[in-house]
Amino acid sequence: MLKYLITTTALFATPLTADALRVVADIPPLHSLTAQVMGDLGTPELLTPAGTSPHNHALRPSEAARLQNADLLVWVGPLMSPWLGNAKAEMAPDAASIALMETPGTLLLDKRGAHDHDHDHSEEEHTETKDSHDHDHADHAEHADHDDHADHENHGDDHAEMEADKVRKDAHVWLSPDNAMAWLPILAEELAKRDPANAETYHANAATAVDALKQQVAKTEARLAPLSGGEFLTAHDAYQYFQARFGLTSHAAVSDADDQDAGPAHLRALLTEAPDLGCFVIEPSTPKASVTLVTETLNIPAVTIDGLGAALPLGAGHYSALMEHLTSGFESCLTR
Repeated sequence: MLKYLITTTALFATPLTADALRVVADIPPLHSLTAQVMGDLGTPELLTPAGTSPHNHALRPSEAARLQNADLLVWVGPLMSPWLGNAKAEMAPDAASIALMETPGTLLLDKRGAHDHDHDHSEEEHTETKDSHDHDHADHAEHADHDDHADHENHGDDHAEMEADKVRKDAHVWLSPDNAMAWLPILAEELAKRDPANAETYHANAATAVDALKQQVAKTEARLAPLSGGEFLTAHDAYQYFQARFGLTSHAAVSDADDQDAGPAHLRALLTEAPDLGCFVIEPSTPKASVTLVTETLNIPAVTIDGLGAALPLGAGHYSALMEHLTSGFESCLTR
């Protein structure tokens, strides 16, 4: 009888201690932040292979299985991976989901056109536009009665404007360390909701990670501050958040934040009107023909900087390594 009780107790106790939360993250930097918060309590899975573009991707069977088995999906959001929202709804409708780009406290910068880096698409500009729009409607209301149908149309206009504002945002939000520091406690809270017995550990891990990142940011500021006067050209306008945080200046980009080419006329202008630039910042996927054309025409070197850190080891240390990768890359570009 005693043997039976011991065996039965073991069978029921094992899942309570052995079943860690099944967490999936969409890109390596978010996988790293999640791993830091989970610590020894579990290991998140990376949904797609390192080096895969998050903009568009078709899930392989093994990747789909990871999503289907997840308790929680951690991802940038639909602006970065529009396909992932639909995949989650179809394959893992019961899993929790947190789109970090949409969480309170996240810094969002306006998406820039490839050619207009010195034009300020500020929050004030958007507020001013919206205020003018609202004021026009108010003036119109003073001069004519609106029926319910008109009010409904105005509401639709406001909703469409809000959606357009979202589309105008640059989705490379993880490249701001301030965003990462804002997300760490949010991740801890999300994990604690699903594993309340370990809530204290999740929050302690997040606090430790925030402190470490603050120290790294201070060192990065000291390294990059002397280089703020230099300019560079980028193949893809993917680094705006890092540039804004550390006072770096991108002259222009060959393609915009969505990796859409601005066209041959824009490229010709870059090659004939570019000032003295430190380097051409490229990604591993930048076509060699483009690299050769730009570097030889402008007589500047190419420096490879990967905003996803595909070549860096996965895990808790990845995000810190990514920040170092960007810092070293821009140092190399501007110290000449």
